[in-house]
Amino acid sequence: MLALCLSAGVIAPPAASAATSMPHGMTQGSAVVTPESLDPQEGTMISDAELLATGCGSTCDGKNPATFKIYYSGCSTCYHYCADDATSPETNTDGINLELRYSPRCRTAWARVSSDFYYPTVRSYYTSGAVRTSYSGFAGSYYTLMVNDAGLLARAEASAGPTTWWTGKY
Repeated sequence: MLALCLSAGVIAPPAASAATSMPHGMTQGSAVVTPESLDPQEGTMISDAELLATGCGSTCDGKNPATFKIYYSGCSTCYHYCADDATSPETNTDGINLELRYSPRCRTAWARVSSDFYYPTVRSYYTSGAVRTSYSGFAGSYYTLMVNDAGLLARAEASAGPTTWWTGKY
């Protein structure tokens, strides 16, 4: 049947291709992305090997986990968002739904609350316990901007009026 369709011209035979193998996610039409061509507020280029070894580091401090792109392989369609693989290693459900979100791929953390009634903060700590940096307010729907968490600790906090809640550090 296949031979009949091929001979009748109903199905075109597979074309011989001299094209080289493209990295995952890259197509012949993909635009090339270089570190110099990126807006540092919208994305960065980090190889998967470097991301695995060190995360995205302080490059991701103050960036939105749902929109900041981590490009790899040099193509415009080859990227991750840190929110893609996020987990909630620390939570507080004592009168609130507060989460410390963590991206194992990016090694970043951010706070997420269940409603805009609560004002969220993510705080980054050195392992000595000293505060490194923090971000408060909403980057998106109920979550804060990210902090680097590679070799560091982070904690989610939220306040409503005189009450403040927090998670454990991770």
